[in-house]
Amino acid sequence: VVGRALVHMASRADKRREVSFISKAYLVVYNVVLCIGWGYVLAGAASYCWSHRPEFGSHVPGLYDTVGASLRVFQTAAFLEVIHCAIGIAGSSVTLTFLQVFSRLLVLWGVVHYVPAVSSTFGLLLILFAWSITEVIRYAFYATSLLSALPYALQWCRYTFFYVLYPIGVLGELMLIFSALPIVGAGGLFSFTLPNVLNWAFDYYYFLLLIIFLYIPIFPQLYGHMISQRKKVLGGQKSKAD
Repeated sequence: VVGRALVHMASRADKRREVSFISKAYLVVYNVVLCIGWGYVLAGAASYCWSHRPEFGSHVPGLYDTVGASLRVFQTAAFLEVIHCAIGIAGSSVTLTFLQVFSRLLVLWGVVHYVPAVSSTFGLLLILFAWSITEVIRYAFYATSLLSALPYALQWCRYTFFYVLYPIGVLGELMLIFSALPIVGAGGLFSFTLPNVLNWAFDYYYFLLLIIFLYIPIFPQLYGHMISQRKKVLGGQKSKAD
């Protein structure tokens, strides 16, 4: 009986190790693919800026046509990270991850994609550079961490660049939402009134206003979380070196 129990325990341990290996291999592939994908988005945005430098200004006509397809693919794929956290193969907070992914998907699909006039405003350029640089660093950080090959320079970038990139990204997102408000209000995009089959009304204009106000309490929390993580990771290493 004891022998069978030991064999059963060993079998379960082997299965756990197998699942752990599969999860790790999957996460490595996921992070490498997303890192390359965001690098492609970044290269497309940089190429656009270089080719349009003579007439560069507050509007960026054609930028979304250049990078829009790849931007939609790789940003939408980030929703998988919410699932990763929910099923336990990633250690991040489900709530924080959902808030970050949801805000980006709302701006991308609910504003930039379905309000075409907004896609030529300067806010798009801000989010493109802020998001793509952030994600190239972040996915490279995760991939090398999983492979136990994380260089300190990449770790430093991961926990330092957000000081500038995060506010730039939020500024770009808010600029895009504000630019979309009059168009959404005039056209009634995604809105429906009573009476209807569902027997409830929804006004997308006021929903976007609510999202804008939610940035006030949420942004400081997420920003503060990153600052505390930086102190924990880089501050700890500094104290050990001292």
